[in-house]
Amino acid sequence: MKTAEIMTKQVHTVGPDQTLKECAEILKKRHVNGLAVVQDGKVEGVITKADIFKAILPGYSDIMEDEKNIASFEYIEERAHKLYDLEVRALMGTPPITIESDTPIVKAGSLMILRRVKQLPVVDKGRLSGVVTLTDIINYITKKLA
Repeated sequence: MKTAEIMTKQVHTVGPDQTLKECAEILKKRHVNGLAVVQDGKVEGVITKADIFKAILPGYSDIMEDEKNIASFEYIEERAHKLYDLEVRALMGTPPITIESDTPIVKAGSLMILRRVKQLPVVDKGRLSGVVTLTDIINYITKKLA
């Protein structure tokens, strides 16, 4: 079974110069966990909800400086507002880990596990053609086992 058979062809994207606020709004509106970062038709990276959340959380030095930062929602909210104006390129994972549509789904799933990602952009001839997620693979496997 090839990735093309289970991938989502309608891929939600964001540009590298868009703000994190715009990115977060797209993630929320589209009910997805990540977006391919595309410029001039080429996948330049991937950004996920986890990337944004990790950036908002206090760092080790912040926690050591003031332990209340761990429990303070106001602190998190303040950090989020500061980061919302950053461009996506500041946090996106790059270089992107991509596959081609003829990649076997077992190989795609193994790559996701090894690289600790939950989705892979599918790129054919340099152009984004879809996205496959770990959920897509699990759903396919459980359907076959039923």
